[in-house]
Amino acid sequence: MHKPNKFLYQLLAFALVVGINVSCEKDEAVEPVNPTPTPETEEPDLRLETNNWIYDVMKEVYLWEDELPAAPNFEQEPEEFYNDLLSSKDRFSYIIADYQELMNSLNGVSREAGYEFMLSRSGEDNVVAIVLYVKKDSPAQAAGLKRGDVITSINGQTITMSNYQDLIAAAGENHTVDYRRFNETKNAYEAQAGVSLAAVELSENPNYLDTVYVAPNGKKVGYFVYNFFSPGVGNTSEYDQEMDNIIADFKSKGVNELVLDLRYNSGGAVSSAANLASLVGQNVNSSKVFYENRWNQLYQDYISSRADGDDILRGKFLTKDVTIGNDLASGTIYVLVGSRTASASELIINGLRPYMNVVVIGEQTVGKNVGSIPIEDEENPDNHYGLLPIVFQIYNSQGQSDYANGFTPDAGSEIDEFSLFPFKQLGDINEPLLARALELISGEGARISTKAARNLDPMTPIMSSIDKKTRTNRLILDKAPQL
Repeated sequence: MHKPNKFLYQLLAFALVVGINVSCEKDEAVEPVNPTPTPETEEPDLRLETNNWIYDVMKEVYLWEDELPAAPNFEQEPEEFYNDLLSSKDRFSYIIADYQELMNSLNGVSREAGYEFMLSRSGEDNVVAIVLYVKKDSPAQAAGLKRGDVITSINGQTITMSNYQDLIAAAGENHTVDYRRFNETKNAYEAQAGVSLAAVELSENPNYLDTVYVAPNGKKVGYFVYNFFSPGVGNTSEYDQEMDNIIADFKSKGVNELVLDLRYNSGGAVSSAANLASLVGQNVNSSKVFYENRWNQLYQDYISSRADGDDILRGKFLTKDVTIGNDLASGTIYVLVGSRTASASELIINGLRPYMNVVVIGEQTVGKNVGSIPIEDEENPDNHYGLLPIVFQIYNSQGQSDYANGFTPDAGSEIDEFSLFPFKQLGDINEPLLARALELISGEGARISTKAARNLDPMTPIMSSIDKKTRTNRLILDKAPQL
């Protein structure tokens, strides 16, 4: 059997959020492609070296390795070279010029003012940025921005179809915003005093909000907003530990229904998805399969041949000290989703369905059933590029992976929050997605209000700040078994 080179060991033993790096070493298993060797007397061509490294990596680990071009153009810039290698089936492989920036983003660390927004077209040419949520301990929170605020100008310039890309880029540095806020008494948006926002290196905690409600029928409902999957910054597991504490608090308060809000969660670490699923899944333990990953033929054959291959290819649930899944009397979990819900969030839905009823509320999800590992070139200190190639497809314990087009909300639970203005705050029982979940739990009449603000023009979403995050649409294998 053709054995993968040493990269396999680093690939499966180390990956991602724990902050350990992965590299590709050349040996007889994968011959390096070097169409124009550099004489020893000449300065090395960094672009050529980088592209050879990219090709070596992809030739070994890429899920669609058999579709790589035999003679790619090594003279291109690395980003263009990498993208030209990708299969037509591949929507998600990624390259970044700075590996450390990639790792920071995957752990929720970025330079920003601390608010996420949706850009929407308003009228013929105007664009507004609707605040989706404001991050804790951020400049945006200190300045008083709130979910639902409508930003109309940045740095004194009205946002339009012709300038929004430049203005949004400017929001990554210190900037000012002018905005409007809805006045419920007047049923109208009112202009607010402009604010100055500093861009800082912010570590976002994905555990955004948790609270408990008592439904009219007496059921206790736990509500948990979780915005991306990461164990913690660097080598820590602080975010996973906080997640454990949140579920333990739900249990101590007698929660017997659970609403998980993943509408802005575009993915992250598989290990954190396994942690969450193990806390909320019904009748799950470390002997039961949460997911299966399938690799290209080289890796699949090699791993399958190993005595521990089954443990490597099939991720199990964890045995946790405190769980809540068996306390859910209905055997149901309600998952709130949006058009940015992807990857590890979709893994939660797919991985739990063999074990319990999963009700999906909101919009059609992204549809990402494939995953990556982060890769850097450890051998060449001058090459700072980071890669996130697709290297496996993920399935649940029943071999199901049929959500490449996303998950469709359950009948009667299709809700586009951007068609329902003004926004309610996350956690407000009248917020449409949460209201639908509470309606299903309590059996009461509809709580959803479709009344729009009188002076707010119809909106056409363009893009979200979440789309620009390096961590968006990522399903990252981490903490895999040591080989």
